[in-house]
Amino acid sequence: MLNTFSILFPVFALIAAGFISRRVNIMGPAAAGELSRFVVWLALPALLFDIMAKSDWQTMFKPDFILVYIIGSFAVFAVVVVWRLRQGCTLADASVDSVAASYSNTGYIGFPLMLLIFGSVSEVPTAIASVIVVSLLFGGAIVLIESALHAKLAWHLRLLNVLLAVFKNPLVIAPVLGALFAITPYSLPKSIDSFLTILAGAASPAALVSLGLFLADARENEKNNTPAVRNTALGLSFAKLILQPLLVACLALFVFEMQTDLAMMAIVLAALPTGTGPYMLAEYYRRDGLITAQTILISTVFSLMTLSVLLHFML
Repeated sequence: MLNTFSILFPVFALIAAGFISRRVNIMGPAAAGELSRFVVWLALPALLFDIMAKSDWQTMFKPDFILVYIIGSFAVFAVVVVWRLRQGCTLADASVDSVAASYSNTGYIGFPLMLLIFGSVSEVPTAIASVIVVSLLFGGAIVLIESALHAKLAWHLRLLNVLLAVFKNPLVIAPVLGALFAITPYSLPKSIDSFLTILAGAASPAALVSLGLFLADARENEKNNTPAVRNTALGLSFAKLILQPLLVACLALFVFEMQTDLAMMAIVLAALPTGTGPYMLAEYYRRDGLITAQTILISTVFSLMTLSVLLHFML
């Protein structure tokens, strides 16, 4: 167990550095948002483009991995939608909660953690999982929210809203452009390659510190919690940290019988805590983001334990 904790330590130490720097006011109240924008609009797109542009189609084409991750994510999403609707939530709020229960933090935690565990061979699967999360899963949530909030709009206008929301996301555009570049006979000019390498190198540390800053703000707002908010956030965190990786493990090991290393990667990616994307979605559609923020906080804190246990049995 000590060995697995040592693997996780650098990742969670960077999150803690961001958390502490915000709590002692080294970083100001706008720091989380500004650093997150740097990660989302510059550093992570550079990393995703670089990975996909330097990969061949044989490396990128992993149908079993893609199917397992899509089925596992959307199954949890659907279960939570039904659960929240039965509790009396609106479809829009249930959709935000559902994406919080199934949206793995592949971008911020996934890349550095997978690199520490599996090495550079994990980059393409992590990039694929990131695209699934920020495009398909996000898109599915947007479809339901748009349907709930704009039911009177024509279906083609709702579809247009969804497509615009998804394809305006740089984390979707960058890997798609990288994959398209990979099929050309060209290689990146040395100067551009160096630029992308330097910028991509900032993605992991900046993302983890940014997450720590966000968690510090979420912790500050915890005093606004009610028992109902706390219980719901705990339920969503359970779905994220336990239900989703168990489902992906069953699919990867017993249904699709994937290659062991690839199956382990899918399980670890599914076991990651909730990313900050669902909170941004709640803010964008002006839904109450308190449950989402608390789910991100709780799942991130408890993932140190659940990931340690998972890695203990895997390694």
